[in-house]
Amino acid sequence: MNEIHKHVVHYLRVRHFWQFLLWAALGAGVSAAAVYFDLPDWIYWLVAGVLALEFLIVGLAKPSVYYKVTRYVLREEVLIVRTGFFRISTKMIPIRRIQGAELSTGPVSRKYDLANLTVKTASRVFHLPPLKTHEAEQLKLEVINMVKGEKTDV
Repeated sequence: MNEIHKHVVHYLRVRHFWQFLLWAALGAGVSAAAVYFDLPDWIYWLVAGVLALEFLIVGLAKPSVYYKVTRYVLREEVLIVRTGFFRISTKMIPIRRIQGAELSTGPVSRKYDLANLTVKTASRVFHLPPLKTHEAEQLKLEVINMVKGEKTDV
């Protein structure tokens, strides 16, 4: 199975940082409300502790683990994506069921030359892990060519 690129770790950390800023603003609002309503001091410590744990676990540890456990492969009849650490999830997408493939990038992903590939079937949408842009474009073209060449009985 193919590994994802090591830049994904940095990409996920930067993306999490911006989300963390929103949570920190919410925490500041809760703390301000605690001051305004003269609530006990343990509320500040609770907010600070939750934010610190969230930053350490989700911001620093999770991207490294995600990089080590996430794999994908395109085979003749199926696209396989495996993720997870405690609960391992293997998604097998039959090529004959794929109806479309979409490539998207954002400002942070463009900085690290990454792209997000989304594969659509009639019933579900599958988000593949962030891939290098040229690799994602090549995978998208391979999927589209395989879908075009697929013979169905319908």
